[in-house]
Amino acid sequence: MRNARIAGRDAAEALSLLLDEDIATVAEEDAVAAEVAEIDALVRMELGEEAAVLDAVIEQAERTWAGVDQLESFRLSRNLTDPVRVRRGARRAGRVVLRSLPVRLDVLGGEAA
Repeated sequence: MRNARIAGRDAAEALSLLLDEDIATVAEEDAVAAEVAEIDALVRMELGEEAAVLDAVIEQAERTWAGVDQLESFRLSRNLTDPVRVRRGARRAGRVVLRSLPVRLDVLGGEAA
């Protein structure tokens, strides 16, 4: 049974969608997003709205860092500039995010160390 054949045309089309890499990736991302939403709802119920706002600030900082990393890898892969400048720019952007955290936390009424 080296090459399995699917007899029904409808079954073959349904399975081809499941085996498509892009569709599988989107389905996986949807599942992860649903899980994150469920966790956020549980956090909001258990810890209150203030913890949810703090979690949103942390998530925004993490998204910013992920964007910086993505930009760094893009600039390196396209040879837009030399690696030293790209890494310096990424470090600078990371420092900007870190410096903005105390301001964001002060707005929430929290204490930043």
